[in-house]
Amino acid sequence: MKKNRLVAGLVLGLALGTWALAQNRPQDDPQTRMRLRENISTLYLLRLTRTLDLTEEQTGKLFPALTRIEREKAETQRRMNMDLRDLRALLAEPLEKEDRLLELVGRIREDRQAIRRKDDEAEAVLDGVLTPVQKARYLIFTVEFYRNLGHQLERARQMRPGLKRRP
Repeated sequence: MKKNRLVAGLVLGLALGTWALAQNRPQDDPQTRMRLRENISTLYLLRLTRTLDLTEEQTGKLFPALTRIEREKAETQRRMNMDLRDLRALLAEPLEKEDRLLELVGRIREDRQAIRRKDDEAEAVLDGVLTPVQKARYLIFTVEFYRNLGHQLERARQMRPGLKRRP
């Protein structure tokens, strides 16, 4: 148990450290963002294993599927963020090109739907592996994990006044 806490603490430290570096780098540094996302995903899976008291068999089924899904979601999110950046730039131009606007809006909507489908796929994998008690714990765990992550990031921002909130 202490070993899990230590590893989780180290991963959280890496995630927060990577996030802090990302705040000092140009906004669109994809490598930093990818490392941050991977660190948070690893922390999430470690805490999930501990909180749900997963068996080795459950872990063996969940980790590969959830890791793959997260990787695919990250790629879709990256693509969508680039399209959103292009959309903002296009809207800032005096003469917007409506056909290009519609193309970008369509791609962004498709990516948002793809991310929702990946979330549904992850839920289906979890439903196929977890017991009813673990499913209930999972719902609580997810809310608390992301709430706690938000609090940790806010504390990191407060400790480093130079760090700015992303718009």
